[in-house]
Amino acid sequence: MNQKHVPDLELCQTLDTLCKEKNITLPETEFYYKRFSPHSKNYDLCDDGDEQCIHSDNKKIPAPLVSELGEWLPWSIDTGCVNFDNCPSWHRVTYYRGEHYLEQTASTEANARQKMINYLIAEGIITTL
Repeated sequence: MNQKHVPDLELCQTLDTLCKEKNITLPETEFYYKRFSPHSKNYDLCDDGDEQCIHSDNKKIPAPLVSELGEWLPWSIDTGCVNFDNCPSWHRVTYYRGEHYLEQTASTEANARQKMINYLIAEGIITTL
């Protein structure tokens, strides 16, 4: 599994926390960050089909694929912006579904899309995934 297809652990932890705070149900994802030992601080990426990942009682943090994140991002959001150049940067990002946000703020497209979703949830702009 190429790690650039899922966001970094910190961004996934933020998503998990935001969804719990805002009472948003996270869709099932194909990959998770998982601690395989309760005393470990390290998380490993695991496939939801991995028996060790499924049956472990340790906390799983969803690690959505870049394609799953693309499905969650809205196509557009009505922000009331009249002049595109004066709109907030997050509006421009949602307009392009995150693809053009990458160069300025994130090392991978998965991170860019995850940052965008985290922002939209934190600001209450989107309330479901």
